Amino acid sequence: MKVIFVLMLVLAAAVCSIASPTRSWDDRCWDSWREQTRAAREQVRQAREMARRDSEEARREARRAAEDARRMAREARREAFEKKMEIRRDEMRFLREMREQRREVEREVRDTFRFR
Repeated sequence: MKVIFVLMLVLAAAVCSIASPTRSWDDRCWDSWREQTRAAREQVRQAREMARRDSEEARREARRAAEDARRMAREARREAFEKKMEIRRDEMRFLREMREQRREVEREVRDTFRFR
């Protein structure tokens, strides 16, 4: 009984596989499905690669902008320091000239009183 049942199942499976609307593994439909799958994977890979390149470019651009900002801040500090030093040099020069003038005046006053 069991043997007959198994034989009927095998026969039914064979009939169903022959009469089934699905195609064989060598069919063009299967090949086109594989090609579509390959193409989709390639598109995904290309999209991933493009996204990676774009993110690297964005990181480079951000790094470049940060470096430019640091450089500009450094230049601004340097210019401020140079201006401060120039002002200090001018002040020192002015004070030196004032001391020289004071000495000259003191010398002239002494010379004037000495010759009297």
